[in-house]
Amino acid sequence: MQWMAVTRREMMSRGRPRQQCHMPRRTVLLLVVVALLAGNLAYPNLFGPSAFARDFDQNIARFPLAASIARSDPALKEVLLRETEAAFNGGGWSAANNVLNAILATEMVAYADDENIIAVDRAQLAVLLKLASNPLECKSYLLVGSQRGEFPDAAQEFADLAAANGAAIANGFERKTNGVGRAQADGAESLAIETQLQLGPFAELTRQELGAEARYLDGNPELMCSAAIKRQLNLLSAAKADAAHVSRIRKARDCKIDFVEVRAKLCREPGNGLSCS
Repeated sequence: MQWMAVTRREMMSRGRPRQQCHMPRRTVLLLVVVALLAGNLAYPNLFGPSAFARDFDQNIARFPLAASIARSDPALKEVLLRETEAAFNGGGWSAANNVLNAILATEMVAYADDENIIAVDRAQLAVLLKLASNPLECKSYLLVGSQRGEFPDAAQEFADLAAANGAAIANGFERKTNGVGRAQADGAESLAIETQLQLGPFAELTRQELGAEARYLDGNPELMCSAAIKRQLNLLSAAKADAAHVSRIRKARDCKIDFVEVRAKLCREPGNGLSCS
């Protein structure tokens, strides 16, 4: 009886008209139009180059040496495009330029010969000594480097540094092209190098200076600047070949810095010396 009852119910339900949901034709057409528009808007972003990528060659031409290297090294060009575009989208040209300088330092200066490496380090020391009288500017330079027109009181020192960097980049690119390898160090050797630079031989960093460095963005500017000067003096106090080897290893490290976030933080501190507009 139970089976018969179920069968009757099934038979009765079969006799009922099925409920169907018809979408109005106007609604269907509207959805199709919206889908087509969305597809057309998304197509350039998904399958075509961005505006930044299309203008990349024109924009990098403002930096002749970087443009020449990019033309000669397609793999590096891809890195430059990807990293600078990401920085530009977050923080504009200032952040993009910071990233460009950082990549060139990591990818090219680290290959330079002893003379060029030491010249860069001496120029960096001169910049730090000049900025020491304005600790906030010194801190800004230590964390994000510099752009053209920033830190006007140290304009000559930055011009000398730019010249030294340019020569080191060109020399490093030539040496890399000729098959010269880049100095590498494991974690233990890098730690030993940084420890030695903390201890001397010129001057030992104080506990307060090390603490300021550890606090990074929240570190005391004066202590961060004095710590950096001591490190640079300790580096340059070694024999030229040893100093160049240590500097080359330090410059070869791939240190990821969020220039957008760091510049934004520094720009909230009056007297930072950066172009924050």
